[in-house]
Amino acid sequence: MSESQQRHGLSNLPGLGRLLAASGVALALVVGQGGAISAQDASPVATECVAPALPPGTPTPRMEGSPEAMGEMEGMEATPAAEPTAPEGTPADEATAAEITATVENYVACYNSGDFAKVHALETANYLMSSYGSSNPYDAVAEDESGPPVSAELVSISNPMTYADGRVSADIEVILNGHWFENLREIYVEEDGTWKLDEEIEMTPEPEGDTAVVGVALGSPDDEYSITPNTPSVTQPEVLVFHVTNGGAEAHEMIVLQLPAGVDPMGLLDGSVGFDQATFIGGVFGIQPGGAQDLALVNLEPGDYTLICFFPSPDGTPHAALGMVTTFTVNPPA
Repeated sequence: MSESQQRHGLSNLPGLGRLLAASGVALALVVGQGGAISAQDASPVATECVAPALPPGTPTPRMEGSPEAMGEMEGMEATPAAEPTAPEGTPADEATAAEITATVENYVACYNSGDFAKVHALETANYLMSSYGSSNPYDAVAEDESGPPVSAELVSISNPMTYADGRVSADIEVILNGHWFENLREIYVEEDGTWKLDEEIEMTPEPEGDTAVVGVALGSPDDEYSITPNTPSVTQPEVLVFHVTNGGAEAHEMIVLQLPAGVDPMGLLDGSVGFDQATFIGGVFGIQPGGAQDLALVNLEPGDYTLICFFPSPDGTPHAALGMVTTFTVNPPA
């Protein structure tokens, strides 16, 4: 089981696990010479991808389906990684800022090309390990190629920085799959003459627009495996922010999905519902007891959405199977 699957609680749900890996891979997007742009102008960056060739290699043989591996995994509880914090840096000068812009534009061009060998050739072993649980780039290529494509729209780029250790960064706002608004600090390091993505730090998302904020409690002293919004519905806003808190004793996550009308989300657990029927909207992951995260969503159409936690309990049972699933409704405007 990869570290990314442990972090997302998806060891028994490979279809969604691949989707989340694809969604969570760094999507550093920049605008050209004009600085930040408005959300209505958001679009993927179009430029030619340039990347070094990966050294010869193959994916690491996967043994998760073997009896030995299944025995080792039984009873394993996932342990989320600690949240990284943004380091202190120095504002980049004009020439360095332009180089950072070109670096990120190139990375995004490779990502949007769908050529994952080029994408992962632009990532360090540190980034690969933290995101995929393996420093072997061919493991990341195999994981991404088996998942669906992810769309990304640029909202803004700001704050190009340099660091004493030689790394550089930019703060990026993007919309993933048309709905999930992310605010990310992408940190790059130069290796063998090529700037490579080394670290990605999530920051508080703050999309512009008429905003509805809904509190969601994950677990409680009386019911560890519950998802409880403070309201079951909202009238369609421009921005919907779920402020998600963990009131339980175990780590939790909240994933937002949309399923066809009448489809039981529990079918995702027993295989009666395929993950190709689920539209992944967004999520927050690895929230420790007493912790909180915000999930910002935009452009949501009226309808019913599934809030669910797949994180494993101490005996390996997905929390969803223990009751951590509910429906939230976005109502049409009056």
